[in-house]
Amino acid sequence: MIRLLLADDHAVVRKGLQLFIGYEDNLKLVAEASNGEELLEIIRDNEADVLLLDLDMPKMNGITAIRKIKEIAPDLKIIVLTMHPEDIYGKTALQMGASGYLIKDEEPKKLINAINKVYAGEQIFSEDLMSNKKKNKPIKLSQREIEVLKLLSSGHSNKDIAEELEISDKTVSTYKLRLLNKIGGKSVVDLINFSNNYPEVMGGRK
Repeated sequence: MIRLLLADDHAVVRKGLQLFIGYEDNLKLVAEASNGEELLEIIRDNEADVLLLDLDMPKMNGITAIRKIKEIAPDLKIIVLTMHPEDIYGKTALQMGASGYLIKDEEPKKLINAINKVYAGEQIFSEDLMSNKKKNKPIKLSQREIEVLKLLSSGHSNKDIAEELEISDKTVSTYKLRLLNKIGGKSVVDLINFSNNYPEVMGGRK
């Protein structure tokens, strides 16, 4: 019997998932949550094998939740179930430790198949994403890059950072571009998200 947890802030979605999960003899829905904080509570209170996780939840988004889940229940398999295309959040979900990524409008049969495969130890992502994962090397930042990123993430302007680190504005801009290239980001928001989601790269703990 595969024990499932479900996290989605839409009651209609949860009800629909309950219905077709109920038709499967080897699946059992043991608990559900409507926001990120409830999710962490049900994970602590229930033994489960696979979590179906929506990314857009109140009180804690799905990406942040994945990181916290892996701290308290590292063996729990996670399937992201969302309306966002894989090319938007798939890479991040994979890096954070999710085992699968599915769009909500997929046929129920595909989700059931994914649950069984993930439970058996497989990963459910597109071939392109998995291929890129094999090519990706761990992101390493220099001490100066870490200093710049920490200040950017704290809301400091280029000018503030230049004064703090006693370097020129142009040098700060160069570091910013270098950081964006390393993480595959496009804006300061991406740098802030990276800083929050990968504290180990920043010299802290996961």
